[in-house]
Amino acid sequence: MRGAVRVERAVTSGSGGLDGGTFDVDTNVRLVGDDEEVLVPGAAHDAEAIHRATAGRRVSAIVRTHVPFLDAVSTGDTPFHGGPGATGRSCSDRPTIEPSIRARLLPLPGDIVVHTGHGRNTPVTAERPAVPTT
Repeated sequence: MRGAVRVERAVTSGSGGLDGGTFDVDTNVRLVGDDEEVLVPGAAHDAEAIHRATAGRRVSAIVRTHVPFLDAVSTGDTPFHGGPGATGRSCSDRPTIEPSIRARLLPLPGDIVVHTGHGRNTPVTAERPAVPTT
C-alpha cells in the first residue's frame, strides 16, 4: 500500500435460515487499504458485494486479525456491540466464544475499535462489562 490507509465499511444484505426461523441480516465487510490495494478482514458471505466494494483495487488478502497501526480489530461474529455475538443460536459455541473474548479481545487497549460482523463498531472498553466473567 502506497497511499494513506483507511478502513471502509461495506454492507451485504440477505436472508438465511437458522434454528427454524428465517432472518434478514446485514453483514459488515471491512476494507483496509488505499486507492490501489485493499485487505478484506473477515469476508462476508456475498462475494459479488465484496467485489463491488473493492472498486477495482487489488485484493491482496482476506484475513481476520488485529490491525495495530489502525487501532482496530476485525472480529466477525465473535462479539457484537453489547456483548458476545451469536451465542444464542444452536450453531454457536458459547463455551468457546466467551473465554476467547476474555483472553484475546478484552486485554487489548480500551480505545481499540472493534469492527463487528453485524451492527456498529464498538471500543474494547464498552465491551468489557458486557462479557460474563464465568
